Amino acid sequence: MAFEVAYSPLLVAGSVAAATMASFTALRLTSSLHGLSAHQRKVRVTESALALGVGIWCMHFIGMLAVKLPLDLSFEPLKTLASALIAVLVTGAGFLLLHFGRRSHGRIWVAGALTGLGIVSMHYLGMSAVSNCIVTYNPTGVVIATAVGIGASILGIELACGRRSLPGAIAGAIVLGLAISGMHYAAMLFTSFGPSPDAQLVSKPLLDSNQLALVVAVISFLISGLFLLSATPDEAEEVATTAVPVDLAAAGVEPASAPPVAASAVLEESPASEIRIPYERDKAVRFLASQAIVTVRADGHYTRLYDGKEELFCPWSISRIARSLQHRDFVRTHRSYIVNKHQISGLRRDGEKAFCIVGGEMSLEVPVSRSRIPQLRELLNLGH
Repeated sequence: MAFEVAYSPLLVAGSVAAATMASFTALRLTSSLHGLSAHQRKVRVTESALALGVGIWCMHFIGMLAVKLPLDLSFEPLKTLASALIAVLVTGAGFLLLHFGRRSHGRIWVAGALTGLGIVSMHYLGMSAVSNCIVTYNPTGVVIATAVGIGASILGIELACGRRSLPGAIAGAIVLGLAISGMHYAAMLFTSFGPSPDAQLVSKPLLDSNQLALVVAVISFLISGLFLLSATPDEAEEVATTAVPVDLAAAGVEPASAPPVAASAVLEESPASEIRIPYERDKAVRFLASQAIVTVRADGHYTRLYDGKEELFCPWSISRIARSLQHRDFVRTHRSYIVNKHQISGLRRDGEKAFCIVGGEMSLEVPVSRSRIPQLRELLNLGH
């Protein structure tokens, strides 16, 4: 006779949150690989696989704690550990395939399929670790859960890769997080638990389900947070470009210190008047002459180039662009902004705040850091 199964809504919500956070970490880490060396990309992919694999496992663990049965479930440690490892390895293989080689829809589909299979494999290996009751699976449930895991994983990765920006990563993370949790609960819907004649009494755990779930969720979020922090631009790199004029020569930095990318090496060695910055549109890399750039705005690990008409997605970081625009036609008005000085049409003060007015008819205001106001005034011959 099968046990009656109920779920804790709070723990179900917690499991979905853990899966979504892990998905966001993995997608965000691997969405900023342009300009990195092969070794650095491998490190990022490894971090992503660990974050997502651990997140999948944590989601499953919290999801199992959400199950309310007449007895407390116990698990075999070796199978439980193996289930976490297989999630890391299979999702890691998917990310390696996606980020090493020419990206295509076929690669995205295969990477999504591998990620989905990693989720499914982790789930059923983890379920096999239950040791004090009989777990029975409905074949229909296995098929449905596998289809949900693979289909939603492909969609999540497609969303994140289609528009490599913060909103794209968030959308992809939500879908991938729902893929992980949706696969789990779809499988559980077709899973039954029954008494085992060989079951042994299990001592009451030191922490109840809610407390244990909180500990696991905190660990999962800490791991994700640490990996995300490790991927932020190095502070030393930012300091090297904090002077208002973006001039490497004045800072004593050689252009060759930029990340080694074949195309960019040619660009950065070109005369200042011929510098071109890459941007992406319709899944193709294009180039914009530096003279056509009005502003550069940081967008996470990427940037947005404004040419007076629209914003264009650029795969370079703002520090990378600052190193490339090494002549004095551009100024760093803010940690997150670079402005073409020939496009500056005014400077507005609002109490302690200051804004640089750029552009013609479609003018916009760019924030100016307080520490850079005197330098900008001097540059514009406004006095002190």
